[in-house]
Amino acid sequence: MRPFFRLSTATTALVLGAVLSVAPAFSLSEQYETPPEQDPSVVLKGTENGPGYAVLAPVRSDGFLRIYQLQTDLGVEQIEGDGLLKLRLAEIKVLIALEGLKNDASFLDGLKEAAKKPVDFVESTVTDPVGTAKSTVSGVGRMFGRLTKGVGDAVSGKGGSPADIAKAITGQAQAERELAVQLGVDPYTFYKPLSEKLNETASVTTAGSWTVTAITALLPGGMIVSAARQADNFRNLIVDSTPAELADRTAATFRTAGVTEKTISRIAANPFYTASEKAIIAYQLQAMPTVQDLDLIAAKAADAESRDIAYFQLRRVVLLETYNRVISGLGQIRAVNGIPVAIRKDGLAAVVLPLDMVAWTQTVAQTFSSIHEGLAGLPFPPTGVDFLITGDLTPVAAERIASFGWEITGNYPMPEGPVH
Repeated sequence: MRPFFRLSTATTALVLGAVLSVAPAFSLSEQYETPPEQDPSVVLKGTENGPGYAVLAPVRSDGFLRIYQLQTDLGVEQIEGDGLLKLRLAEIKVLIALEGLKNDASFLDGLKEAAKKPVDFVESTVTDPVGTAKSTVSGVGRMFGRLTKGVGDAVSGKGGSPADIAKAITGQAQAERELAVQLGVDPYTFYKPLSEKLNETASVTTAGSWTVTAITALLPGGMIVSAARQADNFRNLIVDSTPAELADRTAATFRTAGVTEKTISRIAANPFYTASEKAIIAYQLQAMPTVQDLDLIAAKAADAESRDIAYFQLRRVVLLETYNRVISGLGQIRAVNGIPVAIRKDGLAAVVLPLDMVAWTQTVAQTFSSIHEGLAGLPFPPTGVDFLITGDLTPVAAERIASFGWEITGNYPMPEGPVH
């Protein structure tokens, strides 16, 4: 990760002067620019190719996020944003490592043994769900409470399938969550090949003495994610909570953060976030107790209409919490022409966005001009603006944004953790 930089108006003017000396025909006052195309090796610095994947050239941009074409054994997938690309590459790495476990004869025997068990169990669950549940969990109050609800839903057709009930009773579901968290991936990942592989791998815990620790001991060194990257309490929350429990705890955390019931319901119903990501948003907002009107940020996250927008909003929340904790305390969130903007306690505005490559396209110009005009129109306009992004700006974009009087911070790193 390159260190972040700050650009003052004077520095940007010098950079711009150098650009104009090379291309004097370009008129900043009359034209927008086409986002640059980049070589994957320049952007990714050695990670553009790896086991099971290749990032194809060129890497394009829409002026906000980079747009990648990722080649895997499944074909070519378009991925929008640095964050989602890093997420996918991490998932591919874990997928390949787990696939390699089949080279171990004892693990392969465990898979074969595990494959024999769910069939009989699921059949008995369907024919005598109450009896099966009782015989399996007698004496464990907390687990019994989970199964009572789960079996009822399965029988009534409202929820979990018999296979889901089987995984919960045998402990396979929790083992799958524990395995995913230890490997630094989301147990509720949308990446189907990894989801299926985690499910298959965790199934060996139902056979003999296999544990998650025994499984991870077979993996290459460096695969286990240290606890420092993910707070222990949050890791435990993901591992120890069933999906229903996680949803309940996420909603309760949103309420503590001052988020409205309407917004909580909308986030819960949004299909573009995983259950873990919804929990992350809630806990990040809760970590900013002195910031007013956080519902504006949560509501914008609830608006996400695609996976790339959802992951952008997720990264934005994480980045905003980091800014509040590390750079400068925030006082409130204000809606500025429909865009939530943070106002610092010292009176400056903080426009904090996880953008990859900012180029001065028409849409980019309209977006930032709207924010600039909206801030000036507030009853108490901010005394200045700190514009912070996780990526780069073209010289033209830097000059235009600096002309607003904004201070620019680029290449600010995302904090270590489950969100890339």
